[in-house]
Order: sequence, then structure tokens, then C-alpha cells
Amino acid sequence: MFWNNVKELLDIQNLTQKELSAKTGINLGTLKNQICREVIPDAVEAVSIAKALNTTVEYLVTGKDENKAAKELTELKAKLADLIMFK
Repeated sequence: MFWNNVKELLDIQNLTQKELSAKTGINLGTLKNQICREVIPDAVEAVSIAKALNTTVEYLVTGKDENKAAKELTELKAKLADLIMFK
């Protein structure tokens, strides 16, 4: 579930795994390996990924987030970024 949620947010935010790697400082090869093997990252990496995707570790792990306002803000930011790109 963790990586499915990460992939969903990457799609929503139009980010690549390479960009996520750069934002988190996690080696791209390591990141791809974890995604492919569905290995849950350690706590430090999970927090870094959550911050890079403007979400919580709770959301990445469970798919649920008590802070719905933060999730809505993330989605609005992604939509705004899309609008800016199309100008």
C-alpha cells in the first residue's frame, strides 16, 4: 500500500521517481529497488518521502489521513501547477 500511495501522489503532482529521489536525497537506484520489491522504507526515509510529497507518513502507510485539509491543499497545489504549465 505504501508504494501505491506514493505512486498515486507522484501522478497527481506530476513528479517522477527521479524528482522524488532528488527531493528526498534517497539514491534513485535504492528508491526504484524499494518500489519494485515493495520494501517499506525506514522511518527516516518514510518521513522524507512524505515531506517531499506534501503528505503524512500515516497517509502513505494506510491510505487514510485525518488531516483532510492538507490532502486537499496538496491536490490544489498540483492542479495549480498544471494550470501554470499550460499558460
